[in-house]
Amino acid sequence: MPGNDPVAAGVAVFAAIALGPAVLLWLLLRVPGVVRRIAEAYRRRRPPPPAPTGPPLERLVADLRRLDRQRRGPPPHTRTQRVAVLAAYDDVLLATCRAAGVEDPPLRPYVERGGTAGALDADRDLARLRTEAELEAAGIRIDPPPAAA
Repeated sequence: MPGNDPVAAGVAVFAAIALGPAVLLWLLLRVPGVVRRIAEAYRRRRPPPPAPTGPPLERLVADLRRLDRQRRGPPPHTRTQRVAVLAAYDDVLLATCRAAGVEDPPLRPYVERGGTAGALDADRDLARLRTEAELEAAGIRIDPPPAAA
């Protein structure tokens, strides 16, 4: 029978014993390079992360706090100045909500509908307060406690 040759089987076992460690060592030395090349190819195919569309959150929060101090401080001399401060505060408040991931803040319909026209309305003021509460619930303090001296 051709499949039961003891000499061929002995040669195959001898070759496996003799060449096995060398082949295993060669594989162990080549596998990290192959894995690295596969990882690099994957990184090249992956799309780059999206670029930020607006100013950084830290700058928005700083602007929001500055405008909040102006809004709560001594009243401006004219109605136009007061409306301008409130409109700027509303715009930065909505931009901060967008950057912080607050979905559909209550103030948005008032700003989109009226622009600066209704900045002094009581309903818009309540929506502003509710939006501030949602922003604080998201972890952004608009009026942080004073630093200890």
